[in-house]
Amino acid sequence: MDEGMVFVLIILFAFVLPIVLIGTWTSHKKEMAKVNANLNISEKENMQNELASVKTRLEVLEAIVTDKKYQLHQEITELKAVD
Repeated sequence: MDEGMVFVLIILFAFVLPIVLIGTWTSHKKEMAKVNANLNISEKENMQNELASVKTRLEVLEAIVTDKKYQLHQEITELKAVD
């Protein structure tokens, strides 16, 4: 190989290849950040839906427990247990 070809190869390996690799790596990082952001949004929506469901269930349970019929049933059950 002549000196001109060696110089071109040195330039390629020393400057061009690292620039291409860094560009590819940063592009990959940006894409992964977008994917993670979308997952975080999805996870947040799932958590909000689950929280709403739990709140609804809690309201139903509170309504049952504070119902006078439930309290009366509990008192009758306790009286039967005493006998």
